[in-house]
Amino acid sequence: MSGKTTAKKKKDSIFRRSDIATVAIILIGFVALMVVIEVIQGQFKFFTVANWMNILMQNAVVGIMAMGMTIVMISGGIDLSVGYLASLAGIFVAKAIVQWGWGVWPAIIVGVLLCIALQAALGAIISYLDVEPFIITLGGSICFRGIALLMSQSREIVMPGHELEFVKTNVFETTVEAGTKIQLPIYILIFVAIAIIVWFILKYTKYGRRVYAVGANPDAAFLAGVNVRRLKLSTYIVNGLLVGIASIVLLGRVGTAIITNGQGLEIDVIACVVIGGVAMSGGKGNGMGTFLGILLLGAITNAMNVLKLQSEWQYVVKGAIIIAAVAIGALAGKIAAKSELARQRQEAVQEQKEA
Repeated sequence: MSGKTTAKKKKDSIFRRSDIATVAIILIGFVALMVVIEVIQGQFKFFTVANWMNILMQNAVVGIMAMGMTIVMISGGIDLSVGYLASLAGIFVAKAIVQWGWGVWPAIIVGVLLCIALQAALGAIISYLDVEPFIITLGGSICFRGIALLMSQSREIVMPGHELEFVKTNVFETTVEAGTKIQLPIYILIFVAIAIIVWFILKYTKYGRRVYAVGANPDAAFLAGVNVRRLKLSTYIVNGLLVGIASIVLLGRVGTAIITNGQGLEIDVIACVVIGGVAMSGGKGNGMGTFLGILLLGAITNAMNVLKLQSEWQYVVKGAIIIAAVAIGALAGKIAAKSELARQRQEAVQEQKEA
């Protein structure tokens, strides 16, 4: 019996854990390529603590939103509205503080609640009317953009004070050689904490198991006693919470609320999630894979800036990486499926012989 167990464990190859393995392999390969390039050039700008902290700072907002998108997509949904929802929330909070005379925390709380309410509305339509989330969230994105433009009158709202300066407060700061500063702002800790919480919820809680079950087979999950509609709605509510937090971080970093702040963010968010191994069809992926996907895309963008590549080539490279990651993940999945089928056939033959 132990021999069979050991054999099964040995067959749990890298292809069986392709949701993390794919992005990990690509990330390691990319890092190795950058090592070779920087050794040839004789300068090390990419492999510095300051630069990697910069990568985290540049991608914290996308990372927070990607964690919410991870839960939504594992459950079988998708959300194209997160970019303009972040813009809308930022404009609302900025107007509340600068023009309406609200306090900082009341404005933040109501701004986050606004994101939750709007996502709950979209989630209710998707889950209770059984409509395609792609179309509903696309319509939501257009609607949120219009509301944000009306609210801001198509103008930017500058925050002259230091109302959201606490978002950028450095937990740690030091100066190294050549006057380079290494900083650890609080919003990086927020991002990492959210990533850990999402990973833990998906991996170790009953709610996480139900999210996977609904994404893999909603009918089977329903027969097993899961309230599928309520669970799908809850994923959009969680997503709204994280979009609200991300919008505050974004506003605190930029200091100006404008419609373009969140424009196109949904593309980067979905790209990170998909590269991280989350299946578009649902039921597969995890928070750790998404975190690695965020690091990979952030590192690629940063490396191309360090190497001073033209922006046109940057789009080509990022697009190619996304296509390659998804293709490799699909290939790994097919290899795992064939390996599992071969194993089952071998076991069936063995049982017949023993019988």
